[in-house]
Parts: sequence; C-alpha cells; structure tokens
Amino acid sequence: MSPAEPTANPGQPGGHEGIASPPSGSTEPAAGWRPREPPLIAVDPAFVLDRWRPGDGAALRRFDLDPDTARFYGYTVEQAQVLPDSHYDGDERARESLRAWHEGRELNLAIRRRSDGQAEGWVELRLAGNDAEVSYNVTAELRGQGIASRALQAFLPWAAQQIGLRRAHLACHIDNLASRRVAEKCGFVLLGQQGEEYQFRRDLDPAERPI
Repeated sequence: MSPAEPTANPGQPGGHEGIASPPSGSTEPAAGWRPREPPLIAVDPAFVLDRWRPGDGAALRRFDLDPDTARFYGYTVEQAQVLPDSHYDGDERARESLRAWHEGRELNLAIRRRSDGQAEGWVELRLAGNDAEVSYNVTAELRGQGIASRALQAFLPWAAQQIGLRRAHLACHIDNLASRRVAEKCGFVLLGQQGEEYQFRRDLDPAERPI
C-alpha cells in the first residue's frame, strides 16, 4: 500500500513498464464467494505469484520509495520516508492481505523471485461482482523486462477459471506509454481517455489459458 492509500495494496502503480494506475471505488466479491487461500501461480522460470509473507516489509518500503510509484499514486517520496516502521510491518501487511482474500475484496499477490524468495512487485484484482480493477507494480530495477505483462497474463486466466471473473478493467496515466504497452500486450482494449488516464478493458473466457 502507498502512503496515499494506507488501507490499500502493498506497493503502488504508474510511470514505467510495471506500473498501472490504482483502482478506485468500492470492492465487493462475486456472488457466492467463498473464503480461499492465495494461490501459488507460475509466471515464468524466474518468478511466481505468491502470497505476502512477514519478511516482505523491506520490499514494501522499497516500492513506496520509488519516485515513479510516488508520482502516479499522488504522494511524494518525502512523505514515504517519514512513515513509521509500523507502516511497513510485514507481518501485519501479510495478515491484511490474507483477510482481503478471505473476504473476496482485494486479491493481491507478490511477484516473487524463485531463486531467493524476494518480492519484486505485485499484481492486484479489486473485485466488483464479476468485474475487477487491475493494478500492478514491478521494482524499478526490473522494469522493461516484461515481468508485469507475464504476471498479469498468469493471474487473469486463473481468476477467470477459479473465481468466475468475466471483465478486467485497467487505467494508466497518459504519460505512461510503457504501461499502456503492458495493457495492449495482455489483450486489453483501449476504451478511451478519462481525464489524464487511458481506460482499458479485457473480456475474459474461463476456458482460456495463460498467454
């Protein structure tokens, strides 16, 4: 979660490959939602999608201190720097994420390196019935390598098959050309521009497999 959204997701999105604008509005699970554990999803030979863990506090702080993340999430690096250590309590953040999964609100997974278990980003679905707002972020050092695209391509088919997700919505800042390329690579269709954001949508088929 960012300093601007103290109750939202870990890390937050906006300016290079691997940053998509934060979703807005209320969240609600699909009808018939049942509590579930976060899955482990293969992304590629180097990364998996995994639940948040107590040892991820330092990674969460690193995401929030990134200038591009701060820019597109409406806060400053200086604001992030003065937050207390409790804001990045990995144990508490892991519990919050697990509660959100059980309640079917914010389905957030870390993009985790297989070799050492380091969290290098995240993807999130904020549910509204059978629709979801998508956001994601990848640590600055790894942007431009297609990691966000592959993570999203792995997560969306899982959501279509396992929880009945039918439409995914994504917004990115008009200056964020790399994130726009991620959306297009993942099959999202540009619907238009709203304010300073491009709005995208992708219809999902439960029979599809990861791209």
